[in-house]
Amino acid sequence: MPEFRVISSGRIRLSVDESFAEDVQRLGWSEPGGLDAEFRSGPDTATGRVPLAVASVPGRSERIALRRLVHGGLLGPLLGRAYLGTGRATREIAVTAELRAAGAPVPQAILAAGERIFAAWWALTVGTVFEEDTRDGLVWLETCPDAETLLPVARAAGRAVRAFHDAGGRHADLHVKNLLVRESTPPEVILIDLDRARITPGLTPGERMSQIMRLFRSLLKREVLPIVGTRGVATFFGAYCGQDRALRRALLRKVDRELRKVAVHALRYRSGHG
Repeated sequence: MPEFRVISSGRIRLSVDESFAEDVQRLGWSEPGGLDAEFRSGPDTATGRVPLAVASVPGRSERIALRRLVHGGLLGPLLGRAYLGTGRATREIAVTAELRAAGAPVPQAILAAGERIFAAWWALTVGTVFEEDTRDGLVWLETCPDAETLLPVARAAGRAVRAFHDAGGRHADLHVKNLLVRESTPPEVILIDLDRARITPGLTPGERMSQIMRLFRSLLKREVLPIVGTRGVATFFGAYCGQDRALRRALLRKVDRELRKVAVHALRYRSGHG
């Protein structure tokens, strides 16, 4: 587990991996507006509502992926980036670091930053080591890979999600865009965006299957399930279960209930409310 240094200077509050602390200070991120400057000048990798930037660190081969925390749902337009306190960002970084130390395929946690907006309200940013040569799962699937390319990635995804769950990880929003694909030999899959993720040792088969089916529903919603196909789904599931026949049987007992949820969600997608 890395050690994190707390840096506080009135308007700024940082929790940063000790080995990166001096770099962060040299980059000016411990000063008001320092991180904002990175978002204005750095490469923008955002593909949705969440602002992302990738920052180079002089003297290091690693780059840092910076992600601003933004409220979604009904409160999104009202609160935007404003959070009460800095706990949400520091919890995400702590969970990410603990899961990585336990062997989960997640990025290396670097920093949680808060800049005071007003009184107890803070704008929050999370930083992890940028995973080079990767694409999110949706972008990768939209290249329409053939079976020879797709099945090893499906196998890697199954093993990655299994390792994440075995480490106690419980993702708050496990969907296809939160899987990064690296087409190495063999392929690698990395789970990202651990905002509100929790560590729950000993996940039950029901909890595991609920997470797996959330990922399945995202394929349906994004209209890429036909690209994955039945062979891709079966390959993922087989890799997730491995040689654990008891787990396979326990998960399969949950399928009917989860498929009913899928049917309800599919109706919402078709009606435009998903």
